[in-house]
Amino acid sequence: MIRALERKLLRDLWHLRGMVGAISLVILGGVSTYVMSRVTYESLAATLGHYYAQQRFADVFAGLARAPEALAGRLAALPGVERAETRVVADVTLEVEGYGDPVTGRIVSLPAQGEPRLNVPWLRIGRLPAPHADAEVTVSEDFAEAQGLGPGDRITAIIKGRRKPLTIVGLALSPEYMYAIPPGAVFPDYARYGILWMNRRALATAFEMEGAFNDVAFSLQRGASPGEVIDGADALLARYGGLGAYERKDQFSHRFITEELRGLETMATVFPVIFLGVAAFLLNVVVTRLVSLEREQIGTLKAFGYGTGRIVAHYLGLVAAMVTIGIAAGIGVGLWFARGMARIYQDFYSFPYLRAVLDPAVFLEAILVTAAAALGG
Repeated sequence: MIRALERKLLRDLWHLRGMVGAISLVILGGVSTYVMSRVTYESLAATLGHYYAQQRFADVFAGLARAPEALAGRLAALPGVERAETRVVADVTLEVEGYGDPVTGRIVSLPAQGEPRLNVPWLRIGRLPAPHADAEVTVSEDFAEAQGLGPGDRITAIIKGRRKPLTIVGLALSPEYMYAIPPGAVFPDYARYGILWMNRRALATAFEMEGAFNDVAFSLQRGASPGEVIDGADALLARYGGLGAYERKDQFSHRFITEELRGLETMATVFPVIFLGVAAFLLNVVVTRLVSLEREQIGTLKAFGYGTGRIVAHYLGLVAAMVTIGIAAGIGVGLWFARGMARIYQDFYSFPYLRAVLDPAVFLEAILVTAAAALGG
């Protein structure tokens, strides 16, 4: 008796193959969107967290006009501060040989000895400027690629009305400038805007900032309140033209990336609901019409001893076949899409690497939610 119902199920699937394919494609769309969004989100979030920790991305930032370096000790002693690093940061006009359009850049100082304590550049090619070199810079990789530059090439910076030739010694990325745009712009323009890292003594001398700083970054102790550190920093920097300290969540590059990640979370919720809602409606229509058309067959089956539960299981088997096809194909397509989307995000936001995260819970959730929607339909 079971074999007879199985043959009927196969015949129904064949006769309804067009509708089965359409419903399976709708389910595929919902499952693949969910898997793509969740896998991409979790991979990027894991990569971002690891990258920030590895490069010691700061928790609080503050800009100012000019303050004596002697103030650095008081900033580092603020309650809740683990590390504080002062810097010289300057916006400049750049000249690139063979490129006629105006180019601007931001030069960030590097300590005279060793690597920075915070916001460490991720070196891709070459090296950082030598401690006593006054004309060496490391530039952001995106800018260098857009301009066709590399180690050994030269660019010119206009500093206080004077042209200063600079030699590129390396290409780097930074968690602080993953989304780098020129002031007043909305989108990155890597050909016209770049980040440069330069020896602090050389940069301070060029901008008359010897023994002073105009930017400071903080890392916080575990459990420390960012608000208290911000209030303390603002109080100390107010007389030196402080521009207002802010925490990481308000840092431009980080905020933009986290908003993108939040968009992926929304995509993982809204779009699958739409697809699965349509699939549930189609399943309801198909099964309702099929049961209506097969009333006589159902009566005959009952007359031959088939119980209501077995007949219900037969029609649920028809639904399960459609759902299984959609889920299996959706997971495969979703993983393929996730791989491509993660690469797009990696290139656009200058991730130096990507840590793939495949959480089995994502696939289990996709299966359970789809099955619930289908059975509900």
